[in-house]
Amino acid sequence: MSVSPIKAAASAKNMRFGTAFFTGDTYLDNAYLGLMQEHCNVAVSENEHKWGDIRRNPPPEYRWQNGDTLVLWAQQNMIDYRFHVLLWEVEERYPDWFASYNWGTNEAAEAERLLTDHIETVARRSPSDFYSWDVVNEAVDNTSGAYRETPFSRRLGGMENVVELAFRTARAELPTAQLVYNDFMSWNSWSENHRTGVLRLLENMLAKGVPIDALGLQSHVWGPRSGGEEATWRAFLKEVTDMGLELTITELDIEDQQLSADIETRDQEIADTTKAYLEACFEFDQLRDVLCWGLVHRYSWLQTFQQRADGLQKRGLPFADDYRPTLMAEAILETFEGATARS
Repeated sequence: MSVSPIKAAASAKNMRFGTAFFTGDTYLDNAYLGLMQEHCNVAVSENEHKWGDIRRNPPPEYRWQNGDTLVLWAQQNMIDYRFHVLLWEVEERYPDWFASYNWGTNEAAEAERLLTDHIETVARRSPSDFYSWDVVNEAVDNTSGAYRETPFSRRLGGMENVVELAFRTARAELPTAQLVYNDFMSWNSWSENHRTGVLRLLENMLAKGVPIDALGLQSHVWGPRSGGEEATWRAFLKEVTDMGLELTITELDIEDQQLSADIETRDQEIADTTKAYLEACFEFDQLRDVLCWGLVHRYSWLQTFQQRADGLQKRGLPFADDYRPTLMAEAILETFEGATARS
C-alpha cells in the first residue's frame, strides 16, 4: 500500500496535517523524519517545551536546547509549528522542585510572579516560531469534571483564576497567535462529566473576556466504537463552536487494546474508527489542523499505557514499523480529500 502526501491533501483544503516528535528516537530516526518531510506541514514537540524539560531545575534556569533543535529542523523543512504547552495543570506533571519550592510569605504573589514570568520568558524568546500555542492543558479532571487542584490553583484562589491569568498573560505577549485550551477529549474519552466541566470552564472564561481562541481536542480515541457517540460528540462540538471558538485536533491516535488480535481485522477497525471520527470533526469548518501523537507504532506512548491482554503491539498510528502506511493513513488521506475547503 502507498498513499500520496497527506499534507498535500490537507493544504488543498487550507488545512494542516502533522505529528509530534521528540529529540530522542524520532529525531534520530532519519526514516521517521522522512515521513514527516513527505506527509506533514505542521509539527509539535512531545515534551521539549513542557515545564518538565525547559524548567527541569529550579529558577532561574531555562533549558532551550531540545526544543530549539526540533523547531529549527521543522523550519528548515518548511513545516509549521505548534507550541505545547505553557501550563499543564496535572500535579504530577510539575517538575520535582515544586515539592520543596519556597513560596515565601505571600504565596499568592509568588505564584502569580512565577507563572507570569514563565509565560513571558518563553513567549518573548521566540514568538514568531509558533502560530498556535497550547496555553493550558487538562485543567478539568477527566472523570469527575471538577477542576483539578495544583500548586498554582491552591495559591491563586482556584483553577479559573489560574486559567485566566495564563491566557491574559499569553495574549499580552502573543497578540496574533492562536491561543488554545487543550484537554483529553474525544468522542469516547472521557465522561459526560468531563465534557460538561470543559464547557463550564470555557463558558466562564469567555464570559469574562478571557482570550481563548480554540479548544484543543487531544483525540486519544478508544476503539471499538460503541455506537451513539457521534451524535453526542457533534452536539458537544456545536456547543463549543457556537461560543465562537475554533477547534484543533492536537494528539490523534487510536487505543486498540480492545480490538481484534488479527492484524488485518484490527487495522480495518482502526481505519474505520479514524475515518468516522475525523468526518464528524470535519463537519465543523472551525477545525483546520490534525496532528497525530506520533506516526510510527513503536514510538507511540500507547505501547506502555494499559498494554493489550495478549501482549501484542498496539497499532493506533498511521505508519507501521517498516514505515509503510497502514489503513489508518489511507483513512486520514481520504478524509482530508473529502473535506470542505476552509476559507
